[in-house]
Amino acid sequence: MHVFVSQKKLSPVRWHETFPDALTVRTPQEAQRLHQGEGLVWLDFTALSAAEKARWLQCTEQLQCPVVVLSNLPNDGESMQVFGAGAAGYCHVLATPALLKEIALVVEHGGYWVGAEFIGKVLKVSARHMQPVSCEGASFYTDLTEREQMVAQLVAQGASNKEIAGSLGITERTTKAHLASLFAKSGARDRVHLVLLLNEHEVFAL
Repeated sequence: MHVFVSQKKLSPVRWHETFPDALTVRTPQEAQRLHQGEGLVWLDFTALSAAEKARWLQCTEQLQCPVVVLSNLPNDGESMQVFGAGAAGYCHVLATPALLKEIALVVEHGGYWVGAEFIGKVLKVSARHMQPVSCEGASFYTDLTEREQMVAQLVAQGASNKEIAGSLGITERTTKAHLASLFAKSGARDRVHLVLLLNEHEVFAL
């Protein structure tokens, strides 16, 4: 079940196009009463004050399911607040149905969804502090093709899909295909997990 918590008088059509069985309620407390522990709860932060956002996040800490926050103005400060409160996803409130489905798939499989710009900053900072360790955690690396290894090195350094495509002279669509292969071969749940696995390989430690 997908439950959207929003102050909007009419919930956006795209939410229900994406998840036909979705319900929309006005408060996190209503979501707590409706949700049965499966699926996701989506918080619409549009038009909420800072205090209201904090209260909503506090209320959802009691939910036994992942929470994704939808923001009309995503920013680093808010994302830190959102993930600090235990949310599993953070994206723009105008995300397309295709993107909402992708977010749900990642989060429901135990991953985290973070905006590309923010995750790039986090990964670049993390990469700078990685130390050489055993290659055991990244044993899949030897199964990668030469091009996949090149993509993996750039991913581990925090490069975005656009940056990877530009560096290797390939399209973003081809980059996504290589990433899909990396996820399959590594067993990574999401991009953050993939970077952590790759940085266990001393080739990537900085």
